[in-house]
Amino acid sequence: MPLLRMSLFLGALLLTVAPLTAQRPTVPPSDYGRFENLGAFALDPTGTWLVASIRRVDESDELRLTRADGSGPAVVLQHGTRPLFDARGRWLAYRKGVSPDEREKAEGPIRDRLGLVDLTTGRDTVLFEVSDLTFRDDGRWLAAHAIAVADTVGADLIVLDPAGGTRTVIGNVETFAWKPEGSTLAATLRTAGGDANGVVLYDPDTGTLRTLDSHDARYRALTWHEDTGALGVLRSTTLETRAEDSHDLLVWADPAGAPRVLRGVGRAELGDTLRITDSGGIAWSDDGGTVFLGVRPWKVKAADAEAGADRGASAAPPDAEDAEREDAERDPPGDGVDSGVGQPAADSSATAADEVEEANVQVWHWDDDQILRAQEYFATRIANATLATAWHLGDDRVVVLADDLDEPVEIVEGGRWGLVPDYTPYRFERRFGDGAADWYRVDVRDGSRTRVAQGVQYGIDAGPVDGRALVYEEDRWVAIDLASLARVTLGEPGQFTRALFDYDYPGPRPPWGVAAWTEEPSRVVLYDKHDVWSADLNTGALERLTDGAARDRQYRVVRMDPDLSFSDPYVVKADAELWLSETDLRTRASGYARVRPGGTVESLVFEDARVSGLTKAEEADRYAVRKERWDDAPDVFVGDADLRPLRQVTQVNAFQDDYAWGRTELLDYTTDAGNDLQAILVYPAGFEEGKRYPLILYQYERLSDGLHRYYTPSQRNYYNYQVWSQQGYFVLMPDIVYEPGRPGPSALDAVEHALDAAVATGHVDPDRMGLIGHSWGGYQAAYLPTRTNRFAASVAGAAITNFLSFMGAVHWNGGLPETGHWETGQARMAVPYWEDLQGHLESSPAAHIQDLETPMLLMHGDADGVVDFRQGLEFYNYARRAGKNVVLLVYPGADHGLREETQQVDYHRRILQWFDHWLKGEPAADWIERGESWEARSERIGPEKRSGR
Repeated sequence: MPLLRMSLFLGALLLTVAPLTAQRPTVPPSDYGRFENLGAFALDPTGTWLVASIRRVDESDELRLTRADGSGPAVVLQHGTRPLFDARGRWLAYRKGVSPDEREKAEGPIRDRLGLVDLTTGRDTVLFEVSDLTFRDDGRWLAAHAIAVADTVGADLIVLDPAGGTRTVIGNVETFAWKPEGSTLAATLRTAGGDANGVVLYDPDTGTLRTLDSHDARYRALTWHEDTGALGVLRSTTLETRAEDSHDLLVWADPAGAPRVLRGVGRAELGDTLRITDSGGIAWSDDGGTVFLGVRPWKVKAADAEAGADRGASAAPPDAEDAEREDAERDPPGDGVDSGVGQPAADSSATAADEVEEANVQVWHWDDDQILRAQEYFATRIANATLATAWHLGDDRVVVLADDLDEPVEIVEGGRWGLVPDYTPYRFERRFGDGAADWYRVDVRDGSRTRVAQGVQYGIDAGPVDGRALVYEEDRWVAIDLASLARVTLGEPGQFTRALFDYDYPGPRPPWGVAAWTEEPSRVVLYDKHDVWSADLNTGALERLTDGAARDRQYRVVRMDPDLSFSDPYVVKADAELWLSETDLRTRASGYARVRPGGTVESLVFEDARVSGLTKAEEADRYAVRKERWDDAPDVFVGDADLRPLRQVTQVNAFQDDYAWGRTELLDYTTDAGNDLQAILVYPAGFEEGKRYPLILYQYERLSDGLHRYYTPSQRNYYNYQVWSQQGYFVLMPDIVYEPGRPGPSALDAVEHALDAAVATGHVDPDRMGLIGHSWGGYQAAYLPTRTNRFAASVAGAAITNFLSFMGAVHWNGGLPETGHWETGQARMAVPYWEDLQGHLESSPAAHIQDLETPMLLMHGDADGVVDFRQGLEFYNYARRAGKNVVLLVYPGADHGLREETQQVDYHRRILQWFDHWLKGEPAADWIERGESWEARSERIGPEKRSGR
């Protein structure tokens, strides 16, 4: 019996202890700051080291340097950013900053310093202040640019050998560039007096510094030719009668010799109307025989222009001027009634025009291609636009290739041809969202043009080899040989076009895109929704490289060259393997695969997670990827050429297990329109089976791709799904597919069915569901409660509320009229309101304000340059007149998103207070119950912050 009693006692003890150990606390706001976000990461060229950037919610930065095989502890470089390995894997250079507290307390500017880590010893040395740094291609020398004392002079450039300690300082350097795969460094100098300005060449191996050119001028656009080692630079030249500089172009085919010079003044091909400008930069043809630059019209100085105008005015005979003056004095302008009221004295009319300053007035003309605000917003870009020009070095010929500053010429790889759009036939349509243009081939040798495509909506993809280009017309890819203009059609109509389900905007639908070009000049790699295809540009024959359609997976080519920008064409060898990302379009499982020419797809890593960021060590078969889930912070994993095995080498938010955490799942639903869609359902942290919880529905357009995305809690991120989960809410994020002309009803259709799917889990309380969104999502958060009473509360940030007035608004932040965005862009209305008034009213929140029964919180910044602040005021006033429960938060000086920390945290907290009251039944905050008077607001924030609209 005693033994039995002991067993029962132990069982009871286990029953009482187990629940206690399983219950973990949710994350309190005081702990948000410690959570970490994984940023960029990189392997050193040898594949031995991995460096990862970490930024905490409290805005402190660090770099974590680890061995790529996972052995040994991480080296933490506090406040480090922008890491850079040398080519030999011996050194890591980085920028050393300061803590957030130091930044806040600093009275002057905070500047980064150079940090240098010896990877053989682990020693970290912090040196001088830097603005830029780069290793020579072989990794032996590091060039570090210090901080200039003023905008008018250059700074010290320190060229150092990290291993030997040798250090050379070159003063007054404005720009610099290492010779590709060479030993020398070129730099432009800018001094206070200007007399010592110039271009210098420095060889750190020999310690020799040589001046290539020196004038009292400014040198810009320093550019090496990638293969030949030729060097080009622009040197400013000034004319007293001109308001801007021109430039001479200097080219050294061999920096040991004298330069070739293209004069910016006096060149016959440019005449006296065009100048060479530095904003066009310098580019080279493949063989180095042609240099491309930019020219634009001169501006005459104001005084000279006035003098010319005066000379023109004095051309009239003096007696004619006298006669006109006598007539004016004898019969002054007016209606013939000498009332003396509102008219100037007769003897002052001649001098009034001379004494009154020019009025500050704007003239908005109906026939402007760009409205005045767009011209203002893009003034710098417009002022820097250039006409592409070719200088043929062999026969010293200059050819201006462009006709119009608004129609830039794209030089096709190799430098033999250019491509230029002509928008003139589509001027009117382009003002309102149409993208059509006619495209012309430009012969770089003489500037002659030949039209190659008409009415093109999506531009032209120029191939990097063999003078080929792709254009998408009549729902098909067409390959054009730019030399012969022969055309080859690839595939059947619609084969590569996005379906309405995948591109639910009015108007023509685009293709899925170009993946890569092969060095073999006859092939290009294309996408459809699921698969990757290889197309023969000579015959049009297609070969499917993947089998995504059969398994509802999507494959995309991974660009393994880290130096490529997104807009650069990706070129692979004809016999090279292709690395592919792989995503299950239903489950969102993802990973990477590989396909070799003539082979099948080999899946290398595929997990129920978000796997991304594949990168390779430059000189070794070692690869790194990032893996994350909603409940598992992102980390970097490293593997061999087959991505096996993948070893975890970072540990982000290792303390997360101290807290309760939610999880995610996908819900499937079908709309009345017949669309099969999905929604993310986020569970509350510490979820307990059998309980029903309140729900916050956050919507925008399509959100289900974020199923496995990890979110850190933060008060500055005011729409923070993780915080809502931590606060005990389910979070629902549905997909929405829109029917053109009916965005509101489409959103209502999708959201209603997504709510049904969430309630069907049995975990969601249907009487405690809230709605929230921002911008377009804010529109839907204002619209839906006027059409359904399923929500107990709503929060609409920066919301469009009136579909009649907003169509006539302007995006002040981008300078664009709303009309294009309205008809063919996100609003998807297809036509102006006068062609479908009922459709506009059907989708307008304000049109059914009388049916609003849901308490609504509106938020706007009064300097919003995207959704006019008056949209919030309109809805507030309509709702107030209709007796509806609507509260408007206005943040003075705030744009479309809140950027000040005080405003971000304030809005974040008010969202929680709003939902906690309406969805959880907690006591209402005073501002919810009674608002806040101007006097009370002034007392709360202090007299220095009282200003506002």
